[in-house]
Amino acid sequence: MKGGTSKANIDVSIPYREETVKIPAIISIVAVLLVAAPLVFWIYTINAEGAKSTDIARYEHLIASVKNDAAAVDAMLRNDAVELARINAMRKKPVVTLVVPEVVIVEEKKGSSNSQDLLSAELEGIFWHPSNPLACINGDTYRIGDKVQGYEIVRIGKESVRFKALDGTITQLNMYENLFKKKK
Repeated sequence: MKGGTSKANIDVSIPYREETVKIPAIISIVAVLLVAAPLVFWIYTINAEGAKSTDIARYEHLIASVKNDAAAVDAMLRNDAVELARINAMRKKPVVTLVVPEVVIVEEKKGSSNSQDLLSAELEGIFWHPSNPLACINGDTYRIGDKVQGYEIVRIGKESVRFKALDGTITQLNMYENLFKKKK
């Protein structure tokens, strides 16, 4: 080292050679496969068991729902409003009914000599079922065709009851009509 310069001793007699990456790459792939394969299998197994549990829970919910619906139909057929109210109260999920506006055509026949008192009834509840709807009016339960104060029940909807007077006039009681009137 004279004069502040340094020289590295490089032996040029050894030929240049690049290291191969095949062996480390193969080792890495094998290590990943040894770790990843059990993980993938484990995740697949957990998902399959979870799907089975979900299917079983859905099936059990379906069975409970069918039993509850059968009990409700039985209570309706026996005209047991108390039992039907108990069954409906036990339901975990509320039943959502799509409310669609109805068009009510009121026919008034002129020249009729029969005068009938106005219907003064309170619609307290509707136990709606497509084949056997019931309406609770003034504390009693009625079906289609029954008469209340001389008015015949001609239709029981999900939220209203229609009556037909002796002169053919149609009157409708709405379930929630009193709620809106009381707020005003």
